[in-house]
Amino acid sequence: MEAKKFENIGDLLEALSPYISARALARIVGMSESQMLQYKAGIKKISPQNIARINEKLRTFADEISRYTLKGA
Repeated sequence: MEAKKFENIGDLLEALSPYISARALARIVGMSESQMLQYKAGIKKISPQNIARINEKLRTFADEISRYTLKGA
């Protein structure tokens, strides 16, 4: 399956909003919530290093969460 690509943090957070908040994404990627919200609002421009960091942490989180299951009855 091909990855969905987003032009900015706001679009990414909108796509994730049914599942993950800006606060949760900030925690997952190891950034402050304030910094994440500044990126979302376009107040602060995200660096290529932070884009790479977010992408790496999202992949790691997806891999980790894919291993969780709930036992059936």
